Amino acid sequence: MRRKHLSVSLALLLFILLLPVTALAADTASYSLTISNDKPEGGQEVQVTVKGHNLKDLYAYEVNFVYDAGRLRFKQAKSEIPGFTVPALVKEDRIQFAGTKIGDDPGVNGDATLCIITFEAIGKGKAKVELTDVKLVNSQLASTTQKAGMQIATDIQNGKLVAFRDIAGHWAREAIEKAVKLGFVNGYEDDTFRPQGLITRAEFTVMLARALQLPDNGDKKQSFADLERIPEWARSSISAAMAAGIVDGYDDNTFRSDNRITRAEMTAMVARAVKLNVDTAAVSTFADADHIPDWAYPIVTAAHKAGLIQGRDGNLFVPADHATRAEAVTLILSVMTYKK
Repeated sequence: MRRKHLSVSLALLLFILLLPVTALAADTASYSLTISNDKPEGGQEVQVTVKGHNLKDLYAYEVNFVYDAGRLRFKQAKSEIPGFTVPALVKEDRIQFAGTKIGDDPGVNGDATLCIITFEAIGKGKAKVELTDVKLVNSQLASTTQKAGMQIATDIQNGKLVAFRDIAGHWAREAIEKAVKLGFVNGYEDDTFRPQGLITRAEFTVMLARALQLPDNGDKKQSFADLERIPEWARSSISAAMAAGIVDGYDDNTFRSDNRITRAEMTAMVARAVKLNVDTAAVSTFADADHIPDWAYPIVTAAHKAGLIQGRDGNLFVPADHATRAEAVTLILSVMTYKK
């Protein structure tokens, strides 16, 4: 009987939350966010609590969040409202959580805790959690969706130290461990780092912006034709890097955030980050220098001479090859210690 009861409850919840938005006297409802620890150490738990205020006949609800998945790892979500909840749906940097009362229970009036989300702090630096929108459903199954746009932040003091099980013997092991401790990159939930995994333009830009602690200016500088394809978690970092003159888009006004970054592109970004002096007459010593694009040739040559970049086996630069996570981490650490 219990299994049948839960199945019916789940079906009811899904039915309620798929209802079309209709008029509902809930425009006076408001929300507040609180955080349990505003300066946690890596590995400690952080709880974000969402409370609803001035609720009227609340029977079911859905809350949606965006969070810094590079510094916070989702652990669980729960509600203090009696009834039935669906396990949180987590995708990249987004969380959706929903709950409903059961049977003839009356709707909630006044103030109530809608959701408590527990994270684990994993990366050093300021991590934001944003409540983007809330869907409310009353006992008559009328619903409304409210934009929230509320943020709260925690400042993680030290990155979590993890014994990655896939970097033993890797040439970049020490660099990876240092980068994780500094908090500009982290591993995966299965305690791997995947050093040979390829990295996108968005991922590298975020890593570099965090490492250099570029000021956050939202997405004010962005007007890309493919802006809607840039993930929320990367927009502020891309904007900051653009404002600093580190990165830009393509000739067709796209950023192509999901493209795998090439070694030439990555080198150009770090050269701009350190304001490297470029001698257009300098000659590259790489064995495949004739394969380096014209636009990147003097930049790569200068970066190599300055000790920012190294070649691969056979003294090859392979400019069109996609950069690995290990190469990205090593290069960013070179930027952080670079002295003119």
